[in-house]
Amino acid sequence: MKVSKSIVLVGTSLLCTVLLAACGGSGSSSNNSEILLWSSTTGPDGEKIKKTIDQYNETDPDFKVKLVSMQGDTFTSKLTTAGKSGKGVPDLALIASEALPTYKHQDMLETWDDMIDGTELARENYVEAAWDTGVVDDSQYGIPATMGSWVMYYNQDLVDKYVPGALDDGVVTYEEIRQAGEKAKADGIYSFGYTWGMQNYSNLYQQMGGEWQDAQGNINIDNEFSYNAVQEFKDLYDAGYMVPDGEDANKLFANQQLIFLPEGTWMLSNMEEISDFTWGQTFTPQWNAEHIIQGSGVDQFAMFKTNEERSDEKKSGMVDFLTWLQANQLEWVKSGANPTSLAMLDNEEYVEMPQSFLLKTEKGQAAISVNAVDGLSYIFGEYDNRSWDMITGKADIQTTFGEIQKVVEEKMK
Repeated sequence: MKVSKSIVLVGTSLLCTVLLAACGGSGSSSNNSEILLWSSTTGPDGEKIKKTIDQYNETDPDFKVKLVSMQGDTFTSKLTTAGKSGKGVPDLALIASEALPTYKHQDMLETWDDMIDGTELARENYVEAAWDTGVVDDSQYGIPATMGSWVMYYNQDLVDKYVPGALDDGVVTYEEIRQAGEKAKADGIYSFGYTWGMQNYSNLYQQMGGEWQDAQGNINIDNEFSYNAVQEFKDLYDAGYMVPDGEDANKLFANQQLIFLPEGTWMLSNMEEISDFTWGQTFTPQWNAEHIIQGSGVDQFAMFKTNEERSDEKKSGMVDFLTWLQANQLEWVKSGANPTSLAMLDNEEYVEMPQSFLLKTEKGQAAISVNAVDGLSYIFGEYDNRSWDMITGKADIQTTFGEIQKVVEEKMK
């Protein structure tokens, strides 16, 4: 008997459809027997998250967690597409705090309010600043995961030589950085590394009293606080205290040619390779030692809306997973991140990690500031493209911020 090609193709198509439905497809969409988690963290840090997930699954929960990691651009594109259509949506997605309001205002997110009512997923069990950035329009749309911060690494030997006592209070001011630079300059040693511009700018801007929005809630960075922050960097550069553009500040630090290196907590693994001198980690440089502001970013567990209803059992499983995480993030935070759950303070290995100073002291927790204002990504992108021109005098500071303000306003329309 002859079998037409069309029948074969239809039969094959139906078989594929059945198999995909039975097996949950390619893993890009959720099914009823597991919790699908999407993340944009890859590489070694992504492996640390995977180890944590594997540890949870080894507890034999009712709903195991399936982690799907992808590059940032792919993650954003797929999440936006799925969120708009309600199809192929993960149960959980790890997103940055500043992205949370955008997804919420696009009507893509489910609130956690009813699911976490009466559970351990409550504000008093987390760093308050981290928890609060998950709140949008008075509802909880994010459960905090981990926190990355722009801190400062220092060479203890060089501190003792050029600015002894500067770290006695655990805080280094820009004035102390200038003092160190003046003394170390003759020896060919810099006192300040300027690696990621927007991180240094955003911290100093807020320390000086700057706010991202005006009284009407509009983005406003064309102001004296912005001018003064960049002028401070320019003064350090002009005096010869700052590592010049084009030179590798991290390499200079490792070679003992730099005293203070503002960098991310995520650089911990690099620092742990240093054995030639004693190094430490403390707050990012401060304008006023009595008014500490420590910029941080928080990844939030967000729950996206789906066309397929999630069962109450699965929702309960999601709460169980996030509750378990509160005290079980040791592998995850070996990346240099801090947990946001206060339960990790009972973990002896964690509290010995350099970054733990932010959580284990009241001063550290009170200093944490999380940037979650809509539009900041536009500001930071424009600033990074132009900061060195302002610092080196190639561009006027006030004029440049006027231009940045206009670009950001246009992008936010």
